[in-house]
Amino acid sequence: MIKRRTALGMLATAAAAPAILGVRRAHAEMLDLDPSEPADTLLMYRKLAHTLDDRIVYWWAHLERYGLIDAALVPFWKVHVAALLTARNVDETGAYETNAISLVSYTDLETGAFMETFLNPVTREEVEISYFPATPTKVLVTQEGPQGPQVPQDRPGFTVTSSHPLTASIHGTDVWVKSDDIIRVEPETPEAGTLFQASDLNTYHGLLDDVANSDIASAPATWDFNDVLSWPAWLKMGDQPGYYVSRGFGRKVESFDAMPEDTLELVKQRFPEIYEDPEGALGA
Repeated sequence: MIKRRTALGMLATAAAAPAILGVRRAHAEMLDLDPSEPADTLLMYRKLAHTLDDRIVYWWAHLERYGLIDAALVPFWKVHVAALLTARNVDETGAYETNAISLVSYTDLETGAFMETFLNPVTREEVEISYFPATPTKVLVTQEGPQGPQVPQDRPGFTVTSSHPLTASIHGTDVWVKSDDIIRVEPETPEAGTLFQASDLNTYHGLLDDVANSDIASAPATWDFNDVLSWPAWLKMGDQPGYYVSRGFGRKVESFDAMPEDTLELVKQRFPEIYEDPEGALGA
């Protein structure tokens, strides 16, 4: 087994890894990974969620969005996510930077049709859905976890706190890495505005044989997700107590075409330029 002190060295030589997801050599060296070591946790996270080499990594995810009011879930819509990303080394600590695009589409719970507006069942008001732009976003990932994008820490009139814990667990043949993103933006006076808080809870899962294999740059992985947020302004909830929550799952794949048919069709219909030229979209 390769000991932990050499794990970071694997990052420096990652470009020599095979280009096909999950490929093994007959006599691959196996890393001796320890979840209590931050450097090992970072390496496990990168291999599950991202990649050690310069390939484009693709993810798809299916989620459901709800309102949480008086401890009861109010179904809103389904969410289809298609993501593409690259990663590059930053320094000898194992830190790296991702460059990612998320292609998000909401669909009607009953018809499956793409939604541009939403009849809010709580307020009975029809609102225009606000989608984030499908443009590249860069995030620095260190041993302390993903470091952005974040709400600016110097926002006048507000106290901003955030944490981005990264933890790993190995049980038998399985590896799980949890990557959480917790943000709280608290007004210092009532006149400054309203409280905003967000908790994104990500869990990545793969096989130890893949994650520890020094020949595999991007380990096959699945993803589970939950979040709890303050209401977005565009939903026009006013003073309604409650939270905006979701749950979902996804998988890493090698291309758009390997995604579920419903997600793939939404990508082709809504983002044809990105589907046809993912490298160009990422600025590769």
